[in-house]
Amino acid sequence: MPNITNDIPRPATLKVGMIGGGEGAYFASLHRAAMRLCNRYQLVAGVFSSQPEKSLVAGQALGVEARRIYASVEAMARAEAGRIDAVVVVTPNHLHFEACEAFLEAGIAVICDKPLVNRLDQAQRLAELAARRNTFFALTYTYQGYPMVREARRRILDGSIGQLRFIQVEYLLEWLAPGVETLNPSLAWRGEPDKAGASSVVGDIGTHAFNLMEFLTGQRAKALSATLDNKVPGWQMDDHCVAQLSFADGLDGLMWLSFAAPGHRNGLKFKVVGSCASLEWSQELPELLYLKPLDSAESILRRGQADNPEALACSSLPAGCSEGYLEALAILYQDFAVAIASGEDWDSATRIPLPDLHQGIRGVELTQLCVTSSAQRQWLEFAREDHARQEQ
Repeated sequence: MPNITNDIPRPATLKVGMIGGGEGAYFASLHRAAMRLCNRYQLVAGVFSSQPEKSLVAGQALGVEARRIYASVEAMARAEAGRIDAVVVVTPNHLHFEACEAFLEAGIAVICDKPLVNRLDQAQRLAELAARRNTFFALTYTYQGYPMVREARRRILDGSIGQLRFIQVEYLLEWLAPGVETLNPSLAWRGEPDKAGASSVVGDIGTHAFNLMEFLTGQRAKALSATLDNKVPGWQMDDHCVAQLSFADGLDGLMWLSFAAPGHRNGLKFKVVGSCASLEWSQELPELLYLKPLDSAESILRRGQADNPEALACSSLPAGCSEGYLEALAILYQDFAVAIASGEDWDSATRIPLPDLHQGIRGVELTQLCVTSSAQRQWLEFAREDHARQEQ
């Protein structure tokens, strides 16, 4: 059970390295906080910046020995093979491939921030390397770690809301709404095509929304029709997307994304409509899951209570004591630790399917299809081998 407050007896500690995450990095400190929170990791090595001086300062501040702070990912992969259990990659998108490839070739498990990489051929290369040694590889799709998201998935898959008919996921943010003049420098690379990839908004937050769609329903999307747009003057790339998606068995989907929606601080929401009931959840109110049955009063389901067994299984605090983003990320890291410690059986070690390399590849394909669909104004299909239903 990925309860992050279980500390007696002390669980086994994994030794990990980190790529990226020096001073000024946007999300790396949250990853480190989540690792500390779940009490399963010790950071012992890293390349924390492309600038050796900054990397050394960051590493020493984090308690890493100077001799294990490296100048390049290649040097670290060679030196740390057999010494660390995993590496955490938290660089900007365009640097993911080099790091992931080096550590997979060294036989080291990889935990990578999303999106996986910027090109499909790179994603397939990583898949080949991981398959060669059955090496653990996971993506930090944080929202899979929320207890009530997992509870929604359980209720959807066990048929509680009937036959699935429609799923909508929206992810709206406001950070770009004031314009590029006041932009936080740590966010600027997300609008640079050589760093962000083919799409800015889809690669950054669309991959989260899409991952939730497939995680919740247990189905793979078959095709999509997307429209990308730029709403903010001076921003080089897309900042808005609306995409229709089709799944199996008559399930339709809608994904709506924006970087420039005032009043939406981290506005990730989903609505899943079945033949008997609907489920709704919002990341800004993560403790609550709304169940809306046909011709009956709605119910508000709360994390930490006995009538929500999947949520209870990964809850760390009593009902009424709020759990949020860091706890969700820590639960995900706890899952990763359980899987890595299981060795060759890592892909079946957890009660909830991990956001693995294959989900990372799906995110890369999503981005490419959205860009092409928007340009050609037509529906496009995902790769046929991914039409199969996910394991439940």
